[in-house]
Amino acid sequence: MLKKYTISGIAILILIPLFSSVLFAEPNQPIKKKRPKLGLVLSGGGAKGFAYIGMLKVFQEVGLHVDYIGGTSIGSIMGGLYAIGYSPEEIQKMIESQNWNALLKDEIPRKYVAYEEKEFLEHSIVSLPFSKRKVGLKRSMYKGQQINLLLNRYFSPAWNITDFNKLQTPFLCVGTNLFNGNAEVLRTGYLPMAVRSSMSIPGYFSPTHYNGMYLVDGGIVNNYPAGPLRQIGAQFLVGGDVQSGLKDTISELKSLTDIINQIVFFHAEEANTIADSLININIKFKVPAGMMDFAKYDTIISYGESVARAHYDELKALADSLNAIEFVPIKEYNTKPLDSLDIANVIYRGNDKMSLIYLDNYFGDFKNSRISIDELEYVITSVYGTRFFKYVFYSLEPTKDGRANLILDLEEASPGYISASIHYDFDYHGSIRVNGIFRNIFGDRSKLFTELTMGTNPRFRALYMISNGAKPGFGAEVDMYNFTFKEYDKDIKINTLTASNLKGSLFVTSNLHNLYSFRAGVEYEYFKMKQDIAINPDYTDFAEYKSYGNVFVNFRADTRNKPYYATSGTDAEFKALYAIPLSNGWVDTVFTNSLVMYVKINHNISLSPKLTLKPGIFIGGTLKQDEPPIQHWFGSGGLNEINYIKSFVPFTGVHFMQKLGLYSGIARLKLQYNVYQKIYVTLRSDFGATESDLNDAVDPANTMFGYGVTTAYNSFIGPIEFTVMGSNLNPEVSFFVNIGFSF
Repeated sequence: MLKKYTISGIAILILIPLFSSVLFAEPNQPIKKKRPKLGLVLSGGGAKGFAYIGMLKVFQEVGLHVDYIGGTSIGSIMGGLYAIGYSPEEIQKMIESQNWNALLKDEIPRKYVAYEEKEFLEHSIVSLPFSKRKVGLKRSMYKGQQINLLLNRYFSPAWNITDFNKLQTPFLCVGTNLFNGNAEVLRTGYLPMAVRSSMSIPGYFSPTHYNGMYLVDGGIVNNYPAGPLRQIGAQFLVGGDVQSGLKDTISELKSLTDIINQIVFFHAEEANTIADSLININIKFKVPAGMMDFAKYDTIISYGESVARAHYDELKALADSLNAIEFVPIKEYNTKPLDSLDIANVIYRGNDKMSLIYLDNYFGDFKNSRISIDELEYVITSVYGTRFFKYVFYSLEPTKDGRANLILDLEEASPGYISASIHYDFDYHGSIRVNGIFRNIFGDRSKLFTELTMGTNPRFRALYMISNGAKPGFGAEVDMYNFTFKEYDKDIKINTLTASNLKGSLFVTSNLHNLYSFRAGVEYEYFKMKQDIAINPDYTDFAEYKSYGNVFVNFRADTRNKPYYATSGTDAEFKALYAIPLSNGWVDTVFTNSLVMYVKINHNISLSPKLTLKPGIFIGGTLKQDEPPIQHWFGSGGLNEINYIKSFVPFTGVHFMQKLGLYSGIARLKLQYNVYQKIYVTLRSDFGATESDLNDAVDPANTMFGYGVTTAYNSFIGPIEFTVMGSNLNPEVSFFVNIGFSF
């Protein structure tokens, strides 16, 4: 049963040891006062544990000296930070500075994701791993990649203390042994990983390998570790309890995390009963938030402080009573995270197919050097962004000379993943895309991306790359497509064209910081374009497959924060291609070598949290003796940002590929407004020309102007968009519908 004490009762309880020493002291012996050891115990409860900040603030104000701290799950985080000397205010700043949604879902800023991974994987609805020819499911929803970095950063001041009794305040936390269900009291080892073990919610976070054990959330068996604190010497206990207890009705289990929480804490009730019988002052918080409501930290912190202040007099009386026996000043709480570390050596664990050379390309410079924690996190996140690894955890091992060995614990990614998505728009019509991604199967450090698009306009792509980390690698690509578009005389449809291409390329490649991609190589194309009605002699030569060879240089940059509805960053590409017709037997025209170049830049400027200005430009031209192959012409029209032929670009109010030419210059301006959560409205305008002759392209009489408005919902299957638009080329208002990720 929970013990409740009045202020006078607290004083009497504390003074019992004093009176006992007086009654049983030897004659003529001086009376020796002994101050009882005070323990602070904090329960688990997810985000609700932010309420502890208020209690710690009151501890500071009343001058309450804490001798031991024990916690489980979020209680281990809050208690551990306080144990190494962080002030409540500093802990609050940490909480307020996090993007909790991204942190808990292992989401890294898009800039860290490898360029080819962005290209192939961002446009998928579902992705499943497979190994040994079997499709499987993940062991947990998340590995805790970002949590590992967070805990390492904030517990860095104690990185070299492996005995938790030697912290500013002796500390313990609790994990659950995955194989026997025992409560494991963690008092030694690497502190950040001990805390990580204590908070590994089964099914949500992966189990943690710690001190030779596989551990999950300690709350399964002991979510309120009062007993362990008593065992190490705490004589008087103050508890902070944010547990909400088990739910009684199905209507209260509103989410997957609610169900996980219900299952996890079935067996914690017995430990809670024991804890209630041991704790002397039990401060219970009925937090108005759920265990996963980390983004509601403001509400939770404010509530926690109000509850703690209701116990101010009680805690003040406790502090005064203890100090009356023996005055012990409150400890200094001025700890800050470290800025840098002295690294002696770098040790890799868990790498099998990934060679030491590959890893040293990233981490080799850290050996025998002083590095900033910012730089360490940047490189680790970049390596994680390559998707070669399920996680890249790090820990620090003290050396005899006071430096640290950097231990990198890696788990290589599943050999393959299968992903799928759907799409429909007015130009390419309906299609289903299936992706296969294979890592380290066809050679070490290799990636093979395959993409099959099935529908009215089919396509198959395969990209093979050998990665050398930050150094150049090489690759090969196959791209086969077939798509249909209309030919126009002004705004009148006069023909239907079907382009078919089989293309293969070899290239050297280099990725810089996962933001910039450079390729240079050669291509072979086998192309034809069929017209339904043979009315345009310019296309007659393309009626049968012909061969072409190309030499190209391609530079791409993608610094956007999101692939859709970005609010910052740039998407840019420059390509120069020298096209060489290889086949003989042209009917009317002898196609000669041609140099084709283009540059496109789309930028995002955040004007406010909801309003984004999106200027863009496309400029393309042809240096020719005669016309290049038609697949290297420039095309304008439609609203697809991703086209099978990259020199075809969208233009508001103009039909898909309504304008074809050898020269193109287009400027665009969009104004995006985030109406509410995932709902957007975008005003759009395009201005420019696409013509076969340079003089015609710069003639104001040939200038196109388009305008429109797009309403959109960013759904889990991709954007769902409806556009109303018009242009000076097409007198009537037209519409465009897009559903799903573009590909």
